[in-house]
Amino acid sequence: MNIPSTAASLSPQSNLVVVSPAARDVKSAGETRTTDPTLTLLPVQPPDRTQLEAATQSVRDFVKPINDDLEFSVDGDSGQLVVKIIDSATKEVIRQVPSQEMLAIAKALDSIKGLFVKQSA
Repeated sequence: MNIPSTAASLSPQSNLVVVSPAARDVKSAGETRTTDPTLTLLPVQPPDRTQLEAATQSVRDFVKPINDDLEFSVDGDSGQLVVKIIDSATKEVIRQVPSQEMLAIAKALDSIKGLFVKQSA
């Protein structure tokens, strides 16, 4: 399956949205991809805590009747969306995305970044 991509060169952490009024196919190195020379990059503001909480509650309300084994929450320290798959019999967490370890690493990196900014100022 060939899925065209207009933002192949953007990193997932770039906080930019690609807006394209018209796209065209370009062949290079044996693959066809969609590009547009008039792409416009617009900055995207991350949602604030209340918006994220509201969206999480909305997803939770939608999924609850369908599948009771999914839990959606917002991490208190990082503010990231956390999804857990829970065993309905034992109530044990089978899988969590992002994992507890990744949340801890993100928190540690954030505190290191804060120290760096304090020392630079």
